[in-house]
Amino acid sequence: MSGVNISICDGKYTVIQAPTGTTRVLRYGEEWRDVTGDNVIGGLAWELQEARDRIKRLEEAGDVIKASLQRSLNSNEQGECKWLAELPMTDAEFAVFTTAFKAKETKP
Repeated sequence: MSGVNISICDGKYTVIQAPTGTTRVLRYGEEWRDVTGDNVIGGLAWELQEARDRIKRLEEAGDVIKASLQRSLNSNEQGECKWLAELPMTDAEFAVFTTAFKAKETKP
């Protein structure tokens, strides 16, 4: 289990949760509070870190999609979209993406 180190409010606060489970908050980089045992703060820090990581992956996927679409347009490729395999996403995210993509193709 790895820890979390996440800053909020333009760096004013930093929540640090160590792999050992201790959780503390820095304010302007200085020790401010020990919130070990306050599961709401630890949980929010984990959720925020996961959301930021997912946003980063989706932004990277968007860059790959744009570049791949541009290559496809430039080369007039037809048929299967081979660029889908290049997307940096989990299997679950890929399933959601392809389901949504197929649904748009079947609409009149």
